[in-house]
Amino acid sequence: MAIALILVGLLITGLPIYVCLGLTSLIFFYTTGTPMDFMVRTFYSGVNKYPLIAVVGFLFVANLFQKAGITAALVGMVKRFMASFRSGLAVITIVSCAIFAAVTGSGPATVATIGGLMIPAMVVARYKPRFAGAVAASGGALGILIPPSNPFLMYGIIANQSIAELFTAGVVPGLLMALALSITSALMLRFFPKMSTDGEEEREYQKMTVLEAVKAIWDAKWALIAIILLLGGIYAGFFTPIEAAEVTIFYSLIVGFLINRTMTVKDVYEALASTLKLTGTLLILVAAGFVFARLLTIMGIPQALGRGIAGVSQNRIVILLIIMGFMIFVGMWAETFSQIIILAPIFLPVVTQLGVDPVHFGVLFVVCAEIGFLTPPMGANLFVGLKIANVTLESISRSVIPFIITYVVVLVILVLFPQISMFLPNLIFR
Repeated sequence: MAIALILVGLLITGLPIYVCLGLTSLIFFYTTGTPMDFMVRTFYSGVNKYPLIAVVGFLFVANLFQKAGITAALVGMVKRFMASFRSGLAVITIVSCAIFAAVTGSGPATVATIGGLMIPAMVVARYKPRFAGAVAASGGALGILIPPSNPFLMYGIIANQSIAELFTAGVVPGLLMALALSITSALMLRFFPKMSTDGEEEREYQKMTVLEAVKAIWDAKWALIAIILLLGGIYAGFFTPIEAAEVTIFYSLIVGFLINRTMTVKDVYEALASTLKLTGTLLILVAAGFVFARLLTIMGIPQALGRGIAGVSQNRIVILLIIMGFMIFVGMWAETFSQIIILAPIFLPVVTQLGVDPVHFGVLFVVCAEIGFLTPPMGANLFVGLKIANVTLESISRSVIPFIITYVVVLVILVLFPQISMFLPNLIFR
């Protein structure tokens, strides 16, 4: 209780979360007489993790893809294909987000890139701006579920799980979520037009011939090769996620400089600068988070929490749903990496005692984090979407409610049927 009070009190002051975690740990280590060099060693061991190189690599890849023209080519192909279906721009946006997520692993980056292209198009097609922003924000949350995923990387480091298995486990749930969001968009447009449009959607239906389909694929060939290289190489066992990130970096440079010729040295510098800023923040957070996790272990918090939850129910499903509800609530106030660093060491021992596979729990954890992207006051995707759509937080928050419900429904399905996420890992790795 004392740990929670001190941490909450520090968070209320507005201090960065890594400062709050570090100060809380320092206070307890000092008052209990723990040698300070123990805290320093824990700081170092927290960031001395080889898989962290993959996080940096995928952040750099996401920045390079935009500079090299790979992102624009991928979105162009999706738009052309989806124009041949009477599905509307909302579904095109969701599908584009799902495909773009397969090369970035970042939620806000997906919203910024796909939303920047599709939200203006939806507004021109007579979508309500707040609904257009909500569609892009909810689709962008797929960025952390469909591999490669930076939160999966971080969870794998914290939980000491195979990153390749986590990536594989996210494929089917990611596709299921994309399908569910697409259905939700179509239902909103069909049955609740006053909430989603300013009239019948104005969109030109373009029938596609086989030749046009081949041309659309050919125009996006370098983007498709990037996806095959990145994910196919990991799943086929040709290289590890870390090696996949580095190979894709060199591939992006070759495409940008020698093939598309859209990249300059200045672009590479800007991509590096952006990556380093994010990496620096992440490393400080990881170091502080490891110290805080060690404090929780020493104080016996996970064990006590496990006994408390076990006292509520002995049913695995009920306990998982309670944990998921708690993590969704925390996701309203904390960003994804902070949630993983703080909560994974607490809940992982609890769920493993119940027989829950840590890889499956990682998928559930990331889905909860996706919902956090859509819930204020944190809601990173909402803030990106509202800026592009030029609407208020209140209006976009109302419009995103159906999509949040969709995420929750799919989360419950994944809790009830763990085979959905574990089918591919069991098939490939076990």
